[in-house]
Amino acid sequence: MSKTPHDTPVVVDMTAVIAAVAIVVHVLNYNLTAQVEHKTRVFTRLLGRHAVYYYAVYLILSALARDYFIDVAMAHDGASLVFFPPQVAQYIGIAMFVFGLLLNAWTLKALGIKGMYNGDSFGFLMDAPVTGGPYQYFQDPQYVGTAVACLGYAVRAQSLVGYLLAAWMWIVFQVSVKFIEGPHLARLYANHKPKTDKKSQ
Repeated sequence: MSKTPHDTPVVVDMTAVIAAVAIVVHVLNYNLTAQVEHKTRVFTRLLGRHAVYYYAVYLILSALARDYFIDVAMAHDGASLVFFPPQVAQYIGIAMFVFGLLLNAWTLKALGIKGMYNGDSFGFLMDAPVTGGPYQYFQDPQYVGTAVACLGYAVRAQSLVGYLLAAWMWIVFQVSVKFIEGPHLARLYANHKPKTDKKSQ
């Protein structure tokens, strides 16, 4: 008895699944560790007053691990959804990737290391929300930059999985902001009193 096309088993691309999980794990990682530090000060007790800087390195390494799995998934799925001639895809993809990196660098300049890497959970609370720099144009510029960079890599690889992972990354970021990060920051700043200039008192 011959098999029909409908009998062909669906093969799940495990590299894509692993990359999707890595995106969620990275977001959960920095949210949970930030809340643990806020509640217990465990990292500060273990690493001292410069703990936030070691923590920033840890988060960067976590992001690089996530990006590695995304890269593997896209490489495994290259040229699966071709929209552009190869050379055009290269130019567009690289331009988007560079834009995302520059936007993240601009955000880092606006926030500083402590602001960018959950310094508020380490006790470094800001007196007022940052409204300058990229925050004039984006509400969460670091997430916009990361998602655009991921999308740029998908365009360069012309990968269907890449496009889906970029969309998934954006969804995960938005869910995190609305349901985890937003409420956590609200609790942190609920009783925070901004420092005032003594000369004005």
